[in-house]
Amino acid sequence: MSFRDFLDKAKRYAGFSKVERREFWLAALILGIVSSWNKWGTVEFDLWVGFSNLLISFLIAIITLYVHHMAQRVWGANKGIQVEHKVWWYGAGLAFLVTLLSNGNFGLLAVSGTYISIITVHRLGRYRYGPQVKDYAMIALVGPLANIVLAGVLKSMDLYIIALPFVDQFFVFSLAFAAWNLLPIPPLDGSRIIFSSRLLYALVAGAVIGYVLLIQLVGVFSWLWAIAIGLATWLVFYLTLERSWK
Repeated sequence: MSFRDFLDKAKRYAGFSKVERREFWLAALILGIVSSWNKWGTVEFDLWVGFSNLLISFLIAIITLYVHHMAQRVWGANKGIQVEHKVWWYGAGLAFLVTLLSNGNFGLLAVSGTYISIITVHRLGRYRYGPQVKDYAMIALVGPLANIVLAGVLKSMDLYIIALPFVDQFFVFSLAFAAWNLLPIPPLDGSRIIFSSRLLYALVAGAVIGYVLLIQLVGVFSWLWAIAIGLATWLVFYLTLERSWK
């Protein structure tokens, strides 16, 4: 596929519909409210501080959602697959419930779902005309990966090149958003991945969780170590569970 063809498909099929744009803004607002719930003042309520934190959280949610969704939509369009995103109302309701019960100390960020259908004209001539589960899995996977890569790049720039505002908050939010979306529950990304391959899911989930734990426990920002943890998780899963299921 030529780069020109790639751009043409992305332009024609990766855009958001009117309904999707509305739901995109709604999902970003929900995420902004949830992640800024306990940031309306330290000792006493402060409207200006709270509104400022809400605005920052809202903007971070917009960037995170856009990167996640657009990565999936562009990848899907170039595989002859239409990707759509909608608010996952069960997740949104649960997010507010968890936020209320924890007073904002625990945030559930799984509030949007990925829905997939084929673009008929671009599947003609393909082996097994319909989309394969591996196509769905790759579409689901590129969203969280895009979030993690962007967050990692910005964090590295902040540490080693130039200080950037709100990078720490963006970094934590992006990792949490990616991790929540890897839960194996429809319509979240993790459900597409685990349905395609349990071993792939073990690798990805192990790497993401390993990356988070490395940062939280020892302060190490290393994709290589995260991948190593993912491979170890894959091996343990294969030896203890996958072989016995075959």
